[in-house]
Amino acid sequence: MAEWDRVGALRRDFADMVEGLSPEQLEQQSLCDAWTARGVLCHVTSFVATSLPRFMFTVARSRGDFGRASQTMARTQLDRPVADVIAELRAKATKSAPLPMFPEEMTLTDMAIHTQDVRRPLGLEGSLSPDTLRDALDFLTTHKHATTLVDRKPLDGVKLAPSDIDWAFGDGAEITGPAEAIMMALADRPVALDEISGEGAARWR
Repeated sequence: MAEWDRVGALRRDFADMVEGLSPEQLEQQSLCDAWTARGVLCHVTSFVATSLPRFMFTVARSRGDFGRASQTMARTQLDRPVADVIAELRAKATKSAPLPMFPEEMTLTDMAIHTQDVRRPLGLEGSLSPDTLRDALDFLTTHKHATTLVDRKPLDGVKLAPSDIDWAFGDGAEITGPAEAIMMALADRPVALDEISGEGAARWR
């Protein structure tokens, strides 16, 4: 796929998933502590709806705290009709990150995690592709910008060995289980800890 097409595919899949939710499901708490399912939609859409000047202004007002800035941008979408937010996410699905320093892999990983943040609590069918999971795990474990999304300290002295894809990282106490569960555990979603095993998993818990 061409650059950002992989992100576009994930954004469109997410839009399709959220479009089918009831009003009650939209208000369901996601695995991301800050947001409901609707809040996650507003969060991921804010990155395609916000102009570069507005993005920079929001980051500056947040004193460089990207987490705080992202919550501020998400709130700007909350008053909009859900259908309009979904339509904008779909229409701008392949839009790149506001800052060139944010690589495609970061947004792909963010979308993969947030998709499962919504899907898992609602018990929705569907899974991420092996290629998406492999790319996300590569980013989280090796990319210099991954610390924007995760804390890398738990990777010290462990070996990640997913049971369902051909991929591995690190050396030490083994952590095995579904690749998606390992990704979500890395992203500090405690519910995923029950799906991994091995000496390293006990250390993570």
